[in-house]
Parts: sequence; C-alpha cells; structure tokens
Amino acid sequence: MLALGAAGATRTPAFLVVAAGGLVAWALSEVTARLALVAVDVALEVEPRRLVAGETAVATVTLTNRKPVHLPWLELTLALPEGILGPADRPGAPPRSALRATVAPRGHERVTLRFPLRVPGRGAYAIGPLALRSGDWLGFVEAERAVATAVGIVAYPRSLAVADRHRPSLRPLAEAAARRGLVPDPLRFRGVREHQPGDPRKEIHWKLSARLGALQTKLYDPATSLDGVFLVNVASYEQYWIIADPEAVELVIAATAQLVRLAAGAGRQVGLVTNGIDRLTHERPRSPIGRGPRAVARSLEILARLGPYAMAAPETVFLRERGRLPYGATLVAVTPIVSAGLAEALVVLRRSQHRVLALAVTPPAPRLAARLRAADVQLETIGAGERRAAV
Repeated sequence: MLALGAAGATRTPAFLVVAAGGLVAWALSEVTARLALVAVDVALEVEPRRLVAGETAVATVTLTNRKPVHLPWLELTLALPEGILGPADRPGAPPRSALRATVAPRGHERVTLRFPLRVPGRGAYAIGPLALRSGDWLGFVEAERAVATAVGIVAYPRSLAVADRHRPSLRPLAEAAARRGLVPDPLRFRGVREHQPGDPRKEIHWKLSARLGALQTKLYDPATSLDGVFLVNVASYEQYWIIADPEAVELVIAATAQLVRLAAGAGRQVGLVTNGIDRLTHERPRSPIGRGPRAVARSLEILARLGPYAMAAPETVFLRERGRLPYGATLVAVTPIVSAGLAEALVVLRRSQHRVLALAVTPPAPRLAARLRAADVQLETIGAGERRAAV
C-alpha cells in the first residue's frame, strides 16, 4: 500500500512497477488462499472393521482436488484414539495422537494415502476426525478445514493360549466332555426311530408301531443341552465396587473369548451374560443365545468393549437372569475368584436343571470347592502357564 501511494504521488516508473507487482502478488495470494480448500473432497475408510487384538488395520484416506487449480501443498492430519499405534510407533514409546502427511495434488487429481494402524489391545475405537491445511501459492496465507468424520473399529480379545486344549474346562461344550451330563427328559418328546435290541419296552411307541408294522422307539431331548451361556464376572473381589485387578479381568475375557470360539466351532449355540459395563454405552450388555456368525460376533464384541468395573455382584446378576436362560443349557462361569455368594448362586443354577462349569483365575477356598463339587458343579482353575500366555 505504501508503494502504491508513493507511486501515485511521485509517478516514478520504479515505484509504479513495484506497486503493480505488489498488487498482483497480493491478489494472487488472496485468491489462491481462498481457493486452496475449495472443491477438495476427503474420504476415510478403515479395513478391516473387525479384527483380533494384535492385528493391523489399514486407514485409507482419499483426497480429491476437483478444481483445475494446482495446490502447492496440502497437509492432512488424521486423529488417532488412545490405544491405536501408528506405523512408526515403537512399543514402550509415547504414542502419537495423530498421523500427518503432506501432498501437492494437481488439478483434477485424486491422491490415496494408506496408513497401517496397529491395535495392540481389545476395545472399540473411533479413527478420526480429519483436518486439512493448505495455503496460497506464495506462502503468505494459510487456510484450515476440519472434516468431522470417524470410522469405528472393534478389536476382539485374543484367545487364551492354553497348553492342554483337551482339558474339560477349556472345551466344556465338546461332545466328549459333556456326554455324561446329557440325561433324556421324558417331557421333551423329539421323535421316534426304529427299535433296536436293548431298548426298554416302556419306550416303545405302540400306536405308531402298529401303524407302520415295525417297532418304533421314542426319542427325547436331553435335560441338559450342549448349547452354552457364558457367565462372565469382572469383579476381582467379593466387594464388587472395589477397584478391579486389570490382569485378572483380561485373563477372564481372554479365556471367555476362546471358549466362545470353541463352542461356535463345534456348532453349538452361544450366549453371554456379564456383570461388567460397556465402555461406550455404560450399560450392562448381554447376548441372547443363538447360533452362527452373528451370535459369535455379538458375544466377542461385548467382550471387546467390556470395562474392568462391575455394575453389581455376579450372584445378583446371574440369578436375575435365571428366568431368561434356556431350559437345560450348559452354563460356563468364568470369574477371577469364586466368592461364597457366587458359589451359592452356581449351586442354585445347578439345581435348576443346568449343567454348570466354573473356570476361576484364583483357586477357591477348600470349603467352597468342596461345596461346588458336592453339588455336581465342575470346577477348574487357570494354571500359571495359561496366565503367562494371556498377559
């Protein structure tokens, strides 16, 4: 402005040239700064959306410059939540809260950026938002724009690496481990089959046998089934409101995740009940019993988002759910400790025509262990080897 005023007052050619150059530079800077982030589109995708803790996801950012004007530089910032590590982060080093990249897209050009993201722990995470920063061609003015986008991913807990996979406690729903608990229920008629030598005479279906001209034997569904509902306790002490033991809780969640996968792999229906709190909804989640990938994914997602704090005592929650449990289903309680209240609740559930198994991190007191075994509640503990594998 001073050069322009001096040029107008003195009419000196040098001042006129400088003033004209300054005016052109100012106009160029102002126009290119205003147009820097105009017609610039950005999209964020993360794959896979569902993964197991320890695996790597890839965040793909697509930048599209829809205008014919070239951008001298464009800086992209991708915010990362706590628990997500960028490609350059080292274990033990302070994690970065954002990833940054700088590009210079030409007119009508699309640029694709890919960032590998490591997810070391289970949980639900939101990747984003994005921020764009650019400037004019001369480097005098900068422009910024926030892009309110976020992509959620869920990291399922790792399975518990167990040295002996044939232990009944870790394969409780397998046919061989549960065969002795299957008792036919005469009130649950299922159908008939051809009579075989050794079948009791009282189980012969006489009317159907007379109609078909061959002896037919009645079949019944078992009083206890191989379908399982997992009772997950995150309270590390009898007083559930005491601050939890994170290591024990993670061990319980890892063991439950493995059991759910084993049960689903054997073709069983699975469900899940817990006294824990969902980290996102701050409510107590549950998964009704079901079969197939959706039921497994629902149970694993609950485990992924489960916090280390309990909403209520486990015996209160599990007994409250008794009326919603399928008749005869196998119940698998996974817990850091077996308290007196929890032991009594498991005995009550056993008397309600359920087969009950308890998998504890810490061995219970001898009197509680004797009480459970006397009530035909199978009890197992996680050994030191499994603990080291899960931590």
